[in-house]
Amino acid sequence: MSVRDRFPQPKLPRSHYFVSISRGEDLRAFAFKPLALWVLLALAPLTLMWAAGATFYIAFHDDMLGVYVARQAEMQSAYEDRLADARAELDRVASRQLLDQNSFEGKMHDLLSRQARLEQRGSILAALATEAGARDPVMAADARPRAKATGALTAIEAASHAAPAESVIGPAARAFAPVAPPAPAPGKPRPVEDKADNLSSIPRSESDRAAADLAAAANNPDLDASARLGLISYSLDRVERGQIARLGEIGSIARRTATRLGAVVARAGLSTDDLKAPEAKGGVGGPFIPMDVAATAPAFDKAAARAEHDVALADKLRRLMPYLPVRTPLFGEASVSSPFGYRPDPFLGRPALHPGIDLVQAYGSDIRSTAAGRVVHAGPMGGYGNMVEIDHGNGLATRYGHMSEVLVSEGDEVKAGAVLGRIGSTGRSTGPHLHYEVRVDGEPVDPDRFLKAGTETAGP
Repeated sequence: MSVRDRFPQPKLPRSHYFVSISRGEDLRAFAFKPLALWVLLALAPLTLMWAAGATFYIAFHDDMLGVYVARQAEMQSAYEDRLADARAELDRVASRQLLDQNSFEGKMHDLLSRQARLEQRGSILAALATEAGARDPVMAADARPRAKATGALTAIEAASHAAPAESVIGPAARAFAPVAPPAPAPGKPRPVEDKADNLSSIPRSESDRAAADLAAAANNPDLDASARLGLISYSLDRVERGQIARLGEIGSIARRTATRLGAVVARAGLSTDDLKAPEAKGGVGGPFIPMDVAATAPAFDKAAARAEHDVALADKLRRLMPYLPVRTPLFGEASVSSPFGYRPDPFLGRPALHPGIDLVQAYGSDIRSTAAGRVVHAGPMGGYGNMVEIDHGNGLATRYGHMSEVLVSEGDEVKAGAVLGRIGSTGRSTGPHLHYEVRVDGEPVDPDRFLKAGTETAGP
């Protein structure tokens, strides 16, 4: 047995991969573990990708650099634009602060002027409330003692605590601030015709809050001047809102009064437009300065114009009421023995117009005027016997016949409810009674519609 048979040829290890490289007669073999071989195989695609990327970069280097530079330039331009905007905003803020500082005195002028306007509007409110026939709570002085009145001038002077008052609020500014009127003495209470028409029911919360804010602005040392001016302006806004609300309340009260009294006139068969109210007592006058009620007018002026219209109508009707014969001519109950209209004549028995109504009460009972007016006849007049005729204006007249005694004279001015005479049976009469007539433009009308209309109102 040979050595080769005895010792077999060695085999290559199976745990490695071998790569043989021959060059001429030289032969070299390289052994690789499987893991190393797989790593080399994985690195090969990455190497190819890197080579491709490097080739792309070299080929398009200039284009990419141009895009990058353009983007950087765009970003720089946007940054410079924002920086310019910020600088412009800073300049605007600085300019605004300078203007605010320079206009501080102008703001005080405006506030003092607003206070003067609000006080003038308060006088308008008081006048409208007076015309409406009720007490104005805005102008009525409280009976409670006050330590010191706080107004816009006091608060604004306190707002300028950084400088003396005279140096900030000069004489020109003080000219806008009205002199505070002395507190009027408390007036005596008086009744009103309609409890619902009493303006004292209008809330004063806005005025009270405004006064509290003004006091806070004047006495709070922690607030700077700007904050105090803002608080004062807000307080004046409250006052203005309260005045507009009170104007609406005055107009509402006047409308209710006009509606109630207008119903009396309508039920009596008259037209408010055709009636002329008597002139108001007392001297009045002055230049005519109409209130601007254009579309651009302030809200207060519009509300004041509406309220003035309603108050004027209510005032006209209120002044007319005493001159409308809507009251009963006799005190107490009276029976109607003969109504208005055609009837058989009590003496001749033939149909004849009865131009009034006959009211029966005891002989000698008082007869009173159903409205204010002037006596145009007092004495005997044919079938009326002793008769009194009163002219009430607007073509209205009343007659009172068959009196036993006449207590007024021709030309006398009498008030509604004044005693004119006493019941009798003079003239064409069958017994003691009052013959009562109402005439419109000389023509007799049914007095019953006036008497029924009188039930719509209260008072003489």
